[in-house]
Amino acid sequence: MTDLEQRIREAYDAQHASEALRGRTLALLEEERKRRPDAPSVEVHRASLRRRPRARVVTAWAACLLLALALVGAYGVYRAPSAFVDIEVNPSLELTVNTFGIVIEAEALNDDGAVVLGAVDMLNRPYGDVIGALLSSDAFGSYAEKDAFIDVNVVSENNRLGESLVAQSDEALSSASCEHACRRADSATRDAAAAAGLGVGRYQAAQELMSLDPSYTLEECASMTMRQLRDRIDACHSGQEGDSYEGHGHGQGAGKGYGHGRHGN
Repeated sequence: MTDLEQRIREAYDAQHASEALRGRTLALLEEERKRRPDAPSVEVHRASLRRRPRARVVTAWAACLLLALALVGAYGVYRAPSAFVDIEVNPSLELTVNTFGIVIEAEALNDDGAVVLGAVDMLNRPYGDVIGALLSSDAFGSYAEKDAFIDVNVVSENNRLGESLVAQSDEALSSASCEHACRRADSATRDAAAAAGLGVGRYQAAQELMSLDPSYTLEECASMTMRQLRDRIDACHSGQEGDSYEGHGHGQGAGKGYGHGRHGN
């Protein structure tokens, strides 16, 4: 028997009746047995009394085990990803959100995103608080100026959570001075963006621009800010791309090219 088991047994024994009380109880039971031949014998009661402390110890251990399993299960649910939110201006970030709407992971998808990630505390906070903290931070706020474009894409199979994250993003960004877009995206698009080392919004914009003007490359698109990508797309749609920009040189954006790559989840 371990020291812990011994201490548990002693704790339970301290709560039991005295030997004198036990003796009187057993005597009464013996008298009852003589009057009722079918009643359990004193020996049976003695054995029962001897077994109870061990049974209670087993019950206590079982309760502790169930509690431990419940805690492990709860932690597993807490750490399970339920949604991914890509936030892009030029800083490009992906936040992993659990079923409770808490940010459990944050990944920088380019160099500017890494600067923001190092400046803003995002982990284990409600998503609404995180998006507010981003907008109020100098590291991110300096990119969210009047001429910027913030693109937010939410990927989640949980429709309730997905719609809630889009609504929270839209509400927070409504107070920003720049243009923004908040929408849902699917897992296939996120996987394709991850393979290209880009966030969802930048990947979608790059694909659209390259389909409108095949002279653009993915590397060029990755180096642009979201504002520059949207402006070039709008120019292509209006037929003004040739007037607005200088041919195949296209210019380089304020971004810092491909970032650190990203992981598929």
